[in-house]
Amino acid sequence: MQKRLVSVILIGFLMVLTAGAALAQPPAAGKVIKWKFQSHWPAASASFKPLKDFFDHKLTKLTDGRLQITLYPAAALVPTKEIFDSTRRGTVDGATASPAYWMTIIPLAAVAANCPMTFREAKEGLHFHLNLGFEEMLKAAHAKHNFLYYTEKVYPTAMIGKKPITKIEDFKGYKVRSSGAIADMLRDLGAAPSLIPGEELYLALQTGVVDGAHWGAALGALTMKLCEVAKYYIQPDLAMAGTDVIIINKDAFDALPKDLQATLDAALKERVTHRTLEYITDEIKALDTMKKDYKVVVSALPPADQKKMMVAAMKQWDKVAAKDAEAAKAVGMLKDYLKKLGHID
Repeated sequence: MQKRLVSVILIGFLMVLTAGAALAQPPAAGKVIKWKFQSHWPAASASFKPLKDFFDHKLTKLTDGRLQITLYPAAALVPTKEIFDSTRRGTVDGATASPAYWMTIIPLAAVAANCPMTFREAKEGLHFHLNLGFEEMLKAAHAKHNFLYYTEKVYPTAMIGKKPITKIEDFKGYKVRSSGAIADMLRDLGAAPSLIPGEELYLALQTGVVDGAHWGAALGALTMKLCEVAKYYIQPDLAMAGTDVIIINKDAFDALPKDLQATLDAALKERVTHRTLEYITDEIKALDTMKKDYKVVVSALPPADQKKMMVAAMKQWDKVAAKDAEAAKAVGMLKDYLKKLGHID
């Protein structure tokens, strides 16, 4: 009887060891899955290399080389304007883009990408996205279109100009390269916005076609060398938003082994905070460089005029809220949060 009991225990113990060893083996060992990602950033963009390095090194390490994502620069695989449809169809496995490209299809995307002058600090935007439910709303809305959605970072947009703006009246007739709701807000303030391609922007500033422009904020102005011809960095920021995002074809994601799904999802959710803080640090350095090496001067509007700008910005929020119920709900959440922060009455 005792021998039989010992035998049963030994057999059980061996079964546990065998099961444990099986669980310890990576699923589909040796199988390498290769994805193609299309970016909306040129290779020279300040945002392209950090994400490429993340895919090439960190994600490859996290997945033991089983998931390899190649990031291609803007238009290398598909035209930028086709990123939404190409990712949805699976022509590419994923992409980076601005949700402003498809806000007519998913109006909620405009709350993320087309509402100027909301947050004053990046950490406020992160809190709204990650802790107050906005990111989950975006994920649910995009899932209906066969996407997974991840905010890539929260970052500022600010003008650099050849002429300072120190009072609200200075906007009158100010020729500025702008787009979207920011352009509409600036038009309401008296400016004359126009959309100029990035490759033509330096010459447009240099020759006076425009008086000012926004291309990101300090980092964008520095990498584009706009500070060589425009010497005034204008405050306040025109936006602080999650305008850069990562989208993934849901079919491609669902085809991954479950452990790779979990690893990729966790890595992208963790990265947004790290990348935002990294970007904001680079913004501070870029502005310091522009002031020191290019003699750029910060030109700021007084608080009373900044409030007038906020009134103009909120008109744009209300336009977004009128698009559909989900957008209205998100704008309501946004206003409640900004009231608690004391940014609006």
